[in-house]
Amino acid sequence: MAQAEGQGEVLLLRQAQDLGFPVGKTWVVGLWEEFARLNNLAERIGRLFQGVFGVRVDEERLLLAAEEAKRAVRESYLLPERAEAFLETLEGKGPFLVRRAGEGTYRLARNPQEALFAVKRLWAEAFRVEAILERYPALFPSALTVLVQEVTTLPPLEGGLLEDPFLSLDLSQALGQRVVAYTWEGTLLRIESVHGG
Repeated sequence: MAQAEGQGEVLLLRQAQDLGFPVGKTWVVGLWEEFARLNNLAERIGRLFQGVFGVRVDEERLLLAAEEAKRAVRESYLLPERAEAFLETLEGKGPFLVRRAGEGTYRLARNPQEALFAVKRLWAEAFRVEAILERYPALFPSALTVLVQEVTTLPPLEGGLLEDPFLSLDLSQALGQRVVAYTWEGTLLRIESVHGG
């Protein structure tokens, strides 16, 4: 996390860690741009959505295009050396909580291989209909930073991370802005800014 480009939640987590707060071991996966470029995803996915957005949205074509876009992401490949480096970095560690930076929804992974698959599934989820409509007229997301966070035990998928009001207050004072801190087993894993992210 120390070498990651810092903005949004990544910056807040790094600042909290520097201030001595109990931030969980976190790896920042910033491979989306390279992955998308090498697999020509912007052009391929752009073609899928031709004719979807006009005077009005063709809902049927939107649903089909979104499914095909998700499939295109899932079936595309990382450079072998990137996948190997990812797996080597996480070797012997786990389990993991895998989520997009600035978002609370996460996937669980018991080992590095599952974490790698979870990263690709999170990238694919950027092409859910709701996500596409949220960022329209931009069809293609510019950055999809994913956080891989080691935990001692896997939290449940629903209601796993807990808001810690006392830690939120301490962290807000230390950072000089109002934030909400989420923890699992006493470890800080997520910081939500009231300004978004």
